Amino acid sequence: MLFPYLWFLYCIAVQATLVRKHDETFMPDFSLRVTVKNISQGCFFRESVVVNGTSPGPTLRIKPNKVSWIRVYNDMADQNLTMHWHGLSQRMAIFSDGTPVSQWPIAPMHYFDYEILPGESDAGTSFYHSHVGFQAVTANGALIVEDVRSPPYHYDGERVLQLTDYFNKTDSVIEHGLTSTPFVWSGETNGLFINGVGVGIGKQNDPSCKLPVVDVLPGKTYRFRIIGATALSHVSMAFESHENLTIIAADARYTQPHNVSHIQVGSGQRFDILFKAKTIDELKGLNRTHLWVQFETRDRPSAYRGYASLRYTIPGAKRAITPPAPPTPPLSLPDTTYSWLEYALQPLIPNNFPTAAEVTRRITMTVQQFQNGSIYWSQNGLNWTDTQTRTPMLIDIYKRGDAAMPNHTRALQNNNWDPITKFWSAEIGEVLEM
Repeated sequence: MLFPYLWFLYCIAVQATLVRKHDETFMPDFSLRVTVKNISQGCFFRESVVVNGTSPGPTLRIKPNKVSWIRVYNDMADQNLTMHWHGLSQRMAIFSDGTPVSQWPIAPMHYFDYEILPGESDAGTSFYHSHVGFQAVTANGALIVEDVRSPPYHYDGERVLQLTDYFNKTDSVIEHGLTSTPFVWSGETNGLFINGVGVGIGKQNDPSCKLPVVDVLPGKTYRFRIIGATALSHVSMAFESHENLTIIAADARYTQPHNVSHIQVGSGQRFDILFKAKTIDELKGLNRTHLWVQFETRDRPSAYRGYASLRYTIPGAKRAITPPAPPTPPLSLPDTTYSWLEYALQPLIPNNFPTAAEVTRRITMTVQQFQNGSIYWSQNGLNWTDTQTRTPMLIDIYKRGDAAMPNHTRALQNNNWDPITKFWSAEIGEVLEM
């Protein structure tokens, strides 16, 4: 157990040599100010946690091989906050990746400077979100790590399509219900949005309720960065009269090109696709400059169906007015979800991924739901929530050293997690099959 602790101290020593004093002269690369605001979502008003005044917050574009400092202000009067960089390996933000494992939350009316250092291989689509309570449903935004040189695929432009879902209840009401005895369910999703725009359930016939719009030019190829920033919804999405979508990246890793007719995105997932827009002649053949993006929830007791306008801008022509949502669905999306993309994607460049023969240990992780007045989940009998008062693991290791490290022998004797520290354990050099 000594070696992991020595390695941890070495990382601290390396960081210490790069320490930069953050006084009044320090200027971060990005600033995010998090507040509570009554915002319009799906033509309803809801008190929500927002970033720089909006939901989603601003798109952050950071460069590889360079430290980026992101200052996050908690301007809320009575709520804690963290910001998690979803999709970035923790080696890029060793001491503060926004999870309760790595840092204390940012107290009200305070700020924290996050240090992020991605490498060349980390280029791709990620996103950021709060990791406190239910704030992430609105406190989120796109995070793009740019390519160090020209991307391996050619395209003329980019569009970010960030999917979020909407709940009529406030964060505090939902969180209180989910942690209460007896358990109170939040209810199903009341709406599904693209880039914060959409129609809530009950507002489908409201003419003032605007649909999201995706603008494209004829004959161009676009990189669509599709982000599943939903709290609950598993989403199936397709584009009318565009059946040939080419996946080029998954979860911020380039893949070999793979063609699909529709996209399926779960919470936390990201897919990058090449979208080839129709030519002017093809649009003339369709006699349309406006088509539909159709998206639906899957694997829930009730399904939500929403639409976005795929709007073609013809040079020199007057921009068409977005029509209301179609009375009948123009597309038929499959109900099944489990076979989509199964064993289909391959890395663009061989990544030396371990073979089955190289596996040194197999871990069976059994996830169960228990109900005893309230409802909670456990993995191999271990239940963990961020409402438990405990020192974050990395801070605890920094303060107590080897005594705070999970004991590997105890873990192997206890379904692979240490009953004292309550953390799962692995040794350096192991190849684990989960």
